[in-house]
Amino acid sequence: MTTIRGCLLAVTVGAACASDQKDTSSSEPKAEALRIPDDPATADMPVGVRTVELGGASVEVWYPASDSVQGEAGESVALADLVPQSVSDVLGDAELPSLVTNAVRDAPLRELESPMPVVLFSHGFGGFAQQSVDITTHLAGRGFVVFSTVHAGRSFGDLLPCLFTPPLDGCALPGTDPGPDDLNGILAALEVDAGFLEGRIDLSIRAVVGHSAGGGTTNTMAETDSELDAAVVMADGPVITTDVPVLLLDGSCDGIVPETGVAPAFESVPNGTRVRMDGAGHLAFSDLCELELGRLAEELLEPRDDINELFLGQLVGLGTDGCPGGEVVIPECGDTFMPLSTSDPVVRASIASFLELHLRGSGPGVASDYGAGFEVSQSGG
Repeated sequence: MTTIRGCLLAVTVGAACASDQKDTSSSEPKAEALRIPDDPATADMPVGVRTVELGGASVEVWYPASDSVQGEAGESVALADLVPQSVSDVLGDAELPSLVTNAVRDAPLRELESPMPVVLFSHGFGGFAQQSVDITTHLAGRGFVVFSTVHAGRSFGDLLPCLFTPPLDGCALPGTDPGPDDLNGILAALEVDAGFLEGRIDLSIRAVVGHSAGGGTTNTMAETDSELDAAVVMADGPVITTDVPVLLLDGSCDGIVPETGVAPAFESVPNGTRVRMDGAGHLAFSDLCELELGRLAEELLEPRDDINELFLGQLVGLGTDGCPGGEVVIPECGDTFMPLSTSDPVVRASIASFLELHLRGSGPGVASDYGAGFEVSQSGG
């Protein structure tokens, strides 16, 4: 046995001293707790974000991060980075806003004891991977890993060049919905190589969340993916015949996908929960209002003589419905939409509690009463 005295003697003559006492240190990182507050509208873990390539596509991934980044500033998503070069060349050095998020770029992954459920997010027509970052980061902050990619043909970058006459390079309009192939491609790639998430995610526990046209993608996934555990459709009609649990979030003042079409579709869903938001518009389920797209169109595009005015008008309506100052087109809705400060916490709480019930088997699910302006109902008897 090596003694302390022997060690000291060895040090004095420059010799190595090896202890036969067991080394209790480990190179394995210490597990961190999964902290999930009782209030589903809040989160208590830092969030990381990385851009990875999966199945040949660039994918944004939000995930619970190590406490070592607690308090660090989140990244900003610059609108200028989403504008195609052909459009930038025409508009020049226009000052464009950014989305400020609470996700820390390339933060260390939180070391949790159990693999995390997977959530796939699908953006809407004219949207982009980070368009609903308040939702994606919130879910990551409650222990889910969220994946989102740009759907070619219906993204912000694909549509901008189409606003000009003649269309600029990069103009692309969708023929069929690219969303299901994109999301299935992500799943297939993760099955082969999950990269930094290897062993940290459980692909057999998964959900799809989609906004507007992304709701159509969600519908298709719910019909075709027999292993899907939950589906969330926002601002679109849920056309789903399987028994997968469905959450519908919609606004009564949505001028893009009116309630008159959404409500009957929901009644046919076998296993649905609906949160109807009285006065909310189409973009209450995204962060697009923060980009002030209506103001940008007015300042940068409307004065030009090479703009397709009809298409611009349609996209401005799409990009402002539900936003402060946006035009309310549903006659009985008055002049203003439900404030986003009112709807945002309910959107976060509804999705989080719904997914925690159906992906983790924990919690009571969607609350029955969110207060004035919100109506919760069930379909399927």
